Amino acid sequence: MMLVAMTISAPEPAVGTDDDERGPAAPPTGRPLLHRSPPATPSSFYADRRPLLAALGILFLLFASAAAIHSGWLLLRWDLPIQRFVERHRTDSLTSFFLGASRLGSTAVVVAVSAGLTVLTWRRCRAVGIAILVAAVARPLLEFALKALVARDRPDLERLVNGRGFSFPSGHVMAAVALYGLLPLVVALFTRSRVLWWASVAVSGLVIGAIAASRVYLGVHWFSDVVAGLALGWTWFALCAVAFGGRVLWFGAPAVAASTPAPSRDSVGSTR
Repeated sequence: MMLVAMTISAPEPAVGTDDDERGPAAPPTGRPLLHRSPPATPSSFYADRRPLLAALGILFLLFASAAAIHSGWLLLRWDLPIQRFVERHRTDSLTSFFLGASRLGSTAVVVAVSAGLTVLTWRRCRAVGIAILVAAVARPLLEFALKALVARDRPDLERLVNGRGFSFPSGHVMAAVALYGLLPLVVALFTRSRVLWWASVAVSGLVIGAIAASRVYLGVHWFSDVVAGLALGWTWFALCAVAFGGRVLWFGAPAVAASTPAPSRDSVGSTR
């Protein structure tokens, strides 16, 4: 799960803006902040694992196709036993924990955290702020379109909370990947410590995992809905990152003079 947090690495500050001058200066040792050279990027991860990216996309398509046929009767072969197992092992302590975890993926929290991270990163690196906004806005549009297309009913067993709309894929899980998966990108703008960066990866993975597990525990999503949400979220970010050299898009950078050379494909996002 920690890999989700590695899906995007941050860009260089926008060329030709005041942000460059106000950007964090290198310390006396000359070691820059980690956003210039993050410990890991999707490009470096997928360099020798390209079939894995294709496998994730195929996995999602197979799950979506199965979920759309008779409300996912084929997926119920393992969804139903898993759901019954979870319900038999519920406790008051686990219920309290997963109720709190699920709230971290709610619309109100996601909107508030996205807005806060955008404000926090905007002056430091505008492209990162725009990336957060795009992730926050694009995710619900994609989610609603897929749910309407697949039209799978939610579990109707022993729900602990109410769920609205269709079940596939899990919107909470997609929101978790879209938002908390960007945490290492934000941290890299403010630290030179690789230990702290990897700690943010671990925190991101734990939060995403807890939100994903909570949706099954609370009975509002089937297990396959959650797996599909994770696969789609990871594939979405990985495709964008690999397609643009492992970096956030340069849409945050203003237009520069034609005489200014654009960054080469080899130089953008390379960590090898």
